[in-house]
Amino acid sequence: MEYHELEGPDGVSIRVPKNDGYRTCPECGGDCEPDVAAGAAGMGVRIAFICPEHGVHSVVDPFEDRR
Repeated sequence: MEYHELEGPDGVSIRVPKNDGYRTCPECGGDCEPDVAAGAAGMGVRIAFICPEHGVHSVVDPFEDRR
């Protein structure tokens, strides 16, 4: 899978897939807003993509292939 590299908080590199279908709400086709959510201890960070009308659509782990 190919990724975009973004600079996150405190200069941490965040990677998200180049295929941005994870941002599109399957209900309305709208663009979902990202919300960075810290996981439990040892679980890392997840980015949730939330449709304002339909709620959470997908959750991306920007570090999934680095474990």
